Amino acid sequence: MFLRNMCIRQLCAIGPIIFGSLCAASRGQIPAVVGQCPLDIPVALQSQYQLECPQPVDGDTARQPIDWSPWTHLPQCIYAEGPTATKYCVFTNSRHGNGGISMITTPETAADSIEILNDSGYTHTKSFADSDTDAAFEVIDIPGKGKGVIARRRINRAEAIMADWASMIVDLNFPTSVKRIRGYRLLHLAADQLSDPDLVLQLARSSSFSADIVEDVLRTNAFSYTLAGDSHMALYPKVSRINHACHPNAFIRFTPSSLAVSIVALRDIEPGEEINITYVPLGKTREERQTGLQKWGFNCTCSLCTASKAEIAASDYRRSKIRDIRQEVMKAVEAWDGTKAVKLTHEVLELMRAEDLAPLYASQYEIMARLYWKARDKKTGTEYAKKSIDTLVDQGYLDDNPAALTALLKAFDG
Repeated sequence: MFLRNMCIRQLCAIGPIIFGSLCAASRGQIPAVVGQCPLDIPVALQSQYQLECPQPVDGDTARQPIDWSPWTHLPQCIYAEGPTATKYCVFTNSRHGNGGISMITTPETAADSIEILNDSGYTHTKSFADSDTDAAFEVIDIPGKGKGVIARRRINRAEAIMADWASMIVDLNFPTSVKRIRGYRLLHLAADQLSDPDLVLQLARSSSFSADIVEDVLRTNAFSYTLAGDSHMALYPKVSRINHACHPNAFIRFTPSSLAVSIVALRDIEPGEEINITYVPLGKTREERQTGLQKWGFNCTCSLCTASKAEIAASDYRRSKIRDIRQEVMKAVEAWDGTKAVKLTHEVLELMRAEDLAPLYASQYEIMARLYWKARDKKTGTEYAKKSIDTLVDQGYLDDNPAALTALLKAFDG
């Protein structure tokens, strides 16, 4: 077995946004196109193009390129150890995104996810992804950090800075289901079949538990990812160059139904300033942050972590208080004490403002909206729901869509 106890960055690091569809999108939970193809018709008639429903393919069932399209290489497969004997294959499209995509997953998951290669998110990201004339960032060597990303010009709040596409996606069960040598061979094949393997092979490596270069790259840089309902890890080469900060100036925005992501500014960023995202969930105390970052083998030295002892203690107190009050809110809701729940939620919002946890404001507005909605004060509930959505739009998490408010209010009755 290999890659035990895989360390994976949390995608939904901004916190528990209750609006389920938003958090699902930020976690990369892409809705699968589940195949409903009849399996009892002659093989010669089972064309995915005729049926508009892709069939699972692997190295045994594919005979010619049209059989394994849209993959550009014949899938190569191995079986997992144990009674389940799950088949894992490498599925590569070397022309997708910035340098190709290789998935290590089951034939069924690959078939159910083919629609994702249509890349509906490509249109809105291409405009700045391929432009070098007005590139907002550059990758440079940063003392003590290795590679990092800095702003080349002023970047406005909510502006999209960078676009990227997943280069590798690996089923989370694969690493612990196959023997090391066989697993490494499949990982190497997945990297080699990309149009530019160096996009993966030259990424940072910091894992002391790895025995293979691709394993190390995945341990150091991969994000958790849901594909066709199953847990995977996803590697974004450009995004992987961005370093951590506990008080980041940017965040990752995932594109529904696409392998594309973008980096968006949380606030104005000045020329020469380093662009940062958070590797750990926002709102944690200093000790919790430092413990979480040990997965990547470093201690954070951002201004929030290197402040005076009094400032750190005050910050930790407020963050612990936020957590405690949130639990009290839940107890008040369970006790049908709406007045107390609303009062406590306002306190949480004020503490968040004191800690400048802006990405968490929207979730608090939504909690307020749900509380008022449950108390049958739909007018006030609607006002807070609109605040939640407006905040997400203002911060760049959502596009401005008039239907969003209706969808959120409908979820309150679900």
